[in-house]
Amino acid sequence: MPEDDDMSMTCRIDLQEVTRKIQGLDPKRATGPLPRLAVPEQQVSALDSFAEETKALRFANATLLELVVGLLEGLQMPACFGHLLEGGRLIAENINSGPVDLPAYHNQHHVAEVVLAAYLLGKRERLSSRHTAELVVAAAAHDLWHPGAKNQVPFEIETLSCEIAEPFLRQAGWQEDEIARLRAMILATDFMNGVPPARKRYLATRHLAAHDPERVLAAQCLLLTEADILFSCFDKDFNEELSRLLSQEWNLPDENLTLPQRLGFLNSVEFISDAARQLGLENRRRQLVAELQSRMTPQQSV
Repeated sequence: MPEDDDMSMTCRIDLQEVTRKIQGLDPKRATGPLPRLAVPEQQVSALDSFAEETKALRFANATLLELVVGLLEGLQMPACFGHLLEGGRLIAENINSGPVDLPAYHNQHHVAEVVLAAYLLGKRERLSSRHTAELVVAAAAHDLWHPGAKNQVPFEIETLSCEIAEPFLRQAGWQEDEIARLRAMILATDFMNGVPPARKRYLATRHLAAHDPERVLAAQCLLLTEADILFSCFDKDFNEELSRLLSQEWNLPDENLTLPQRLGFLNSVEFISDAARQLGLENRRRQLVAELQSRMTPQQSV
């Protein structure tokens, strides 16, 4: 089966079934018209179809609780893993009932996008349903009550997210080894201190059996770091919007991050997972870099 046809099983079928059941995506309840594909769906790559679903979620203010529970239920895990779903539900409820004055970028919209990206990458990496569920819950928890600032010390904000999440996981019945895996995934999202070693561990464990615990955890950690930045690297429109929100969150003088700032970030990123390779995410990043570089003036290039 061609990769894109295989991918459509995770994108056009189960993902759309989940997102279109979410209350915010009901056209009768939405605040305005939902974005639509510009060309017939059969002519759109599965990855772009997935992106359209994600854009619609942001536009419609979809409920994170419904998204997380819907994705976890869709994994059809055995009853013995019901505590994983319950942990995701409790964390999503905490986010929904949390502060209303959220940062411009690190808010429920960002969490929803990372949850969707983690779900997608986990399935493409062919993680088990259990390990994909852990990844989805880690995505939901990775920026809990984010202060809208940068780390002053390594893992500062990521550690805070873990400390908020862990009591909910214990309440749901998570075992300590499961909580430790989630903590490792969240700590890996520290861009400066967590991502580089996560990439190294992923590559260093590829020789192990597919279900080896060390290899699985390395994959989960890397996939969450890739999910965290996927849409900033996806295309010009996503990058433009998310960069604008980040500039607002950081109280920068310009409406958007400068082209050098955006290129500096994009050039520090690399998608190396099997899932990302199959989806062509690294090619997308490189195409975006080339497009932004073509807009640079001689003064900006200095």
